[in-house]
Amino acid sequence: MTVISTRAVRVGLAAGSLALALGVAGLAAGQAANPGPAAQSKTDTVAPAATAAAGGRVIAQGPGYSIVATSPAGSQASAGETQVTDAPLETLHEPIVCQGQRVLNIDNRDIRFDGNAITATDGCELHITNSRISAGGIAIRARNAGVHIENSEIEGGKASIDAARGAQIYVEASTLKGAARRSGQAAIHDLGNNVWD
Repeated sequence: MTVISTRAVRVGLAAGSLALALGVAGLAAGQAANPGPAAQSKTDTVAPAATAAAGGRVIAQGPGYSIVATSPAGSQASAGETQVTDAPLETLHEPIVCQGQRVLNIDNRDIRFDGNAITATDGCELHITNSRISAGGIAIRARNAGVHIENSEIEGGKASIDAARGAQIYVEASTLKGAARRSGQAAIHDLGNNVWD
């Protein structure tokens, strides 16, 4: 039976721990000085500056991952290339009329009219969103009504909007083709990101 003194065991363990610590430190220094493919791929992942240039925004990132918020394809399209709806085309021969104290919502529609398209009068609140309205005559005719147009294309052969008698028209992120007329106390409010042709 071989007897080893406790002092020899302690010295051996201390020397082994020191060699292990030096080996790990040397390995880390070697990797920092000469990064391998794995380290290079981590630096090639999304960085805030690269993301901002690409049009995205970094929400969170950490070792080996990055979460980026980007806009849907097509939202970067220039004004006039409004992507509003993929609804099937409808053709109507009579105008839509909203009259009195009621609310009419037109959402995700693609409607063609032979003559005038939509008339809102006497307190009607009309909301047109994500739609394409095309008329041979006047697209939207408003008298003493509120009309809200958002992310839509409105086209009229005679006028896109004809507002009178205190009508209030609010337009945002939309394309309007044809004259936009107002008279009296009527007002057309441009809330931004619109194209007026």
